[in-house]
Amino acid sequence: MLKRNKTPIALVLSVAAFLGIGWLLVRPDLPDLPAYVSVSADRDGTKALYTLLEEKNVPVKRWQKPWRFLPKASGQTLVLLQPYSLTEREREEIAGWVERGNELLVFDSSPEGWTTFPAAALDEPDPGVVPVTDLRRPAETGFTGSVASAYRLDASSGMEPVLRDARGVIGGHLAVGEGSLSLFVVPEWTMNEHVLEHSHFELLWPYLNRPSGALWVDEYHHGLQDKPGLLAVYPDWLLAVLLQLLLAVLLWLWRKAVRFGPAFTPRAWTVRRGDETLLAAAGWYERGSLTREALAHQERYVRSRLRARFGVRTDASDAQVLAAAKRHWDKAAVDRLAALLACWRAAEEAVSYTPKQLEMDSRKADEVIRNLEKE
Repeated sequence: MLKRNKTPIALVLSVAAFLGIGWLLVRPDLPDLPAYVSVSADRDGTKALYTLLEEKNVPVKRWQKPWRFLPKASGQTLVLLQPYSLTEREREEIAGWVERGNELLVFDSSPEGWTTFPAAALDEPDPGVVPVTDLRRPAETGFTGSVASAYRLDASSGMEPVLRDARGVIGGHLAVGEGSLSLFVVPEWTMNEHVLEHSHFELLWPYLNRPSGALWVDEYHHGLQDKPGLLAVYPDWLLAVLLQLLLAVLLWLWRKAVRFGPAFTPRAWTVRRGDETLLAAAGWYERGSLTREALAHQERYVRSRLRARFGVRTDASDAQVLAAAKRHWDKAAVDRLAALLACWRAAEEAVSYTPKQLEMDSRKADEVIRNLEKE
């Protein structure tokens, strides 16, 4: 009993070992995500801010597509946290989206690219905790924050200052068409390790509070992008396990002797059957005194194929046929054609032509015809 089950048991153990090794190689691990990503629980991520907004019933969502696909409806807000790179074309696209009645909140410690918010660099940054004034809530005092940026916004540029520390404006607001653009040089306030420190979240909350209209958190410029295709939905480790299961099924099918590929006829049967068929046909031609007529049909067919392949006339001499074949075939193929031509000439001069000889000449003709057809 054990001997009969030895092969299936070995197969099961091999598959189990294969799956185990695959799991160890591709087991899921905590990914090393970039900073300011809303799915990252690291200190430099922003998952805490995203969770706070969800708990306060803000309709917050993630945006992982190019900006040209942003919804056309108005009344929406896009939050941009320290983007890695922005092209001029993207800035034009987002400006058009804002003009249609939407709002863009930019948190960028180096705002040189935002020309609507001129900024000046300080001699050196002061990352310490400093008093912060909310210019929209002048009656409320006691706000503090850590401002690490070396830039301050130009209050004389026509924008509305909204947040200020002792060294200048750190947040501004500007109407753009039917929408608005706000810029803050304190993106670190949104990080997991800083969002609940000092007055950071309290100072940002009036600008993030959206009781209606979607609030999109841009992840496209952090490298998180929607991937097309069904497989993009599943994690890599799950795809690896599914692949190994597929291989296990294939091994099981192989173990059950399920055929893959063509079925080959035994050579012995082919040779026996082929010889018997040719001999029977040759005998039929002999009994009807049609052996030489069959040979003539065969020669006409071969010469028609030569004409179609090499352009040789059907009444060309043997020397002309061989000369044309030498220009296209190798020596072995030319020799086979020469042997066939010699057989035909010998048959024409012979007193009798037996079925056995017809069968042998037909095989030579078949080899030449195969060469002509595969060309």
